[in-house]
Amino acid sequence: MGETYEWWAPKEAPPAGDVKEPEPDDEEETPDRAPVFEPEPDYWPRPHMPAALARTPERATTAFSPRTRKALYNASAAGAGWGLGLYRLFATAIADCGQQTSIGGALALGIGGTLLIAHVWDRRTRHWWPGIAWVARIPLATAVLALALWAPAAS
Repeated sequence: MGETYEWWAPKEAPPAGDVKEPEPDDEEETPDRAPVFEPEPDYWPRPHMPAALARTPERATTAFSPRTRKALYNASAAGAGWGLGLYRLFATAIADCGQQTSIGGALALGIGGTLLIAHVWDRRTRHWWPGIAWVARIPLATAVLALALWAPAAS
């Protein structure tokens, strides 16, 4: 039987002259058999946007026409202005001008104020993020609502 191998004992290093450097292979080694596990191409999940987020714009465009979306956008902004009390301020200013001057003066104030808000404020805020642009649309939508609901013969 000869020598006994003691697994806990350190191994002796071979002499320095006996170590052979591996020669580089020019040819790649090909395995003799196929790999054991070869995954299908669709096996690993690929990250993607959730369907609820990716298809929401498509559903929104098919649910409402562009004109309907625009009308809902402006009507909700005008409703918010009504709730905030801006409508009362615009309507009172137009009505007071109509009583003190004339219908033409009230129309000039209403149309001029609406155009001023549209040119100075709304034109510069349209390209903002949609939520902030909607909040910035509230003064213009409320001024248009006050002008549309002003009835000169009601007083």
